[in-house]
Amino acid sequence: MRLLDQVAQCSRPLLVLQDHGAIARLTSPADFANQLQACPLRYVLDDDLVAGCTALAYSDGDQLVGCLDLVHVPATRLWIEWNEPPRREKLARMPLWRDSPGTMLRAGVLISTDGAGRSASLRTFWTTRQAPEEPCVASVETLLDLDRPEEGASADRLLDGEAVSLHTSVNVQVNRLLQCARFRLDPAWQQYYREHSGACDVAATVRQSLAAVASDIPMLLGFFLLLAVRASLAEIPVPLTRLNRKRARLGKKLLLEHIEVSSPLFAGAAGWPAGEEGPGGRNSPRYHHVRGHLVRRLGTVYWRAPHWRGHVKLGSVRTRTVELRASR
Repeated sequence: MRLLDQVAQCSRPLLVLQDHGAIARLTSPADFANQLQACPLRYVLDDDLVAGCTALAYSDGDQLVGCLDLVHVPATRLWIEWNEPPRREKLARMPLWRDSPGTMLRAGVLISTDGAGRSASLRTFWTTRQAPEEPCVASVETLLDLDRPEEGASADRLLDGEAVSLHTSVNVQVNRLLQCARFRLDPAWQQYYREHSGACDVAATVRQSLAAVASDIPMLLGFFLLLAVRASLAEIPVPLTRLNRKRARLGKKLLLEHIEVSSPLFAGAAGWPAGEEGPGGRNSPRYHHVRGHLVRRLGTVYWRAPHWRGHVKLGSVRTRTVELRASR
């Protein structure tokens, strides 16, 4: 079952019995079920597109941050969902990226935007390998503003209810992308953490809360860029009318219609066989991975896809350069 259906079918609140006997009601996926059911646009990304958007976000050349003026969220409310392992696998190949493998199985974001699609609020959801049928929602809300990036408070002020900023010295481009986002703790979780700050490692809580949402931002911005330009995204609506009629007869909850998105831009692209001559009569180089390269020319974006070179089993590269034009 898709994560969107798991969230939409949640009905049980998250109740926690505290030491002093009171019951705390914390924000849970059930609090967003109605919003997701009413959401007019739902995307499910295929694995190649997820890996491609991640590579695009960390590409060389002009870099994604130089194209943010082309980016906008395509609807006032939408859902985006993906498999998490392909994104983590792509991140592991980034020479400047440092991250743990994680246990997330699927992930998704519920997004609300202004009319222009340049600022947004994101709530992040996921399932884990340990509990694939139990969706979770992040305790942190992401606030995105592509026009007026603001410096938020330091991360240690998260438990005070302030919107905080994140910085990284590992990757300059990621640091600039993160400047467009601030992160704010959900009020119910903020109160719970403050009441139990003496019983838990506050610093670890802050790190885990922010890590659950922050690393999604570059990949999502890469996807929004592809939506903004004519990138030949293949969008396949998934109608569920017949299936839902059957589910209704059986007394089962209805599934949500959505759009499955893929892209031929990110399918294939491998190196020519090692030990053989490449284009132009040059010998194939040693086996290595070549990062993607992004070039911006006014309203046109050229994407040179990441690829492997020198491996005997990966075939030859037909083309790696794709021209993308901004929609008018």
